[in-house]
Amino acid sequence: MTTITNASFLSRPWPVITILALAVLLVKGAWFSASAVVPALTAEWGLDDASRAWLTMSVQLGFACGAFVSAVLGLADRWPSHRLFAGSAWAAALCTILIGLVANGPAPAVILRVLTGMALACLPCGDEDNGNVDEP
Repeated sequence: MTTITNASFLSRPWPVITILALAVLLVKGAWFSASAVVPALTAEWGLDDASRAWLTMSVQLGFACGAFVSAVLGLADRWPSHRLFAGSAWAAALCTILIGLVANGPAPAVILRVLTGMALACLPCGDEDNGNVDEP
């Protein structure tokens, strides 16, 4: 019987790429989660057009703020990329889950969506060594 150790399994490129692609897909799902539930929230909370717009665009506002804060603080240079990715992913997931648990109207939901965007902005992109996604 042949056993595959974690080291040998993860030393091959395709398992690592597959795991990373799945992680990115799941994390980026938080970006579009509000769009999927806006019809249900409209019925539940009686949202008007402005509230629906804020729910969907607040994550972009948070992303812009988060990218600025991340750049000013140099988070990608201070933390290892795997820790920054994991922490950002967990923060985005937590904020998204909290919308369902504690938000009782559009105001807290929008605040949590902004925080989700800020967390998503901290996801590292590109090559850890030089930040360039075009070079192999």
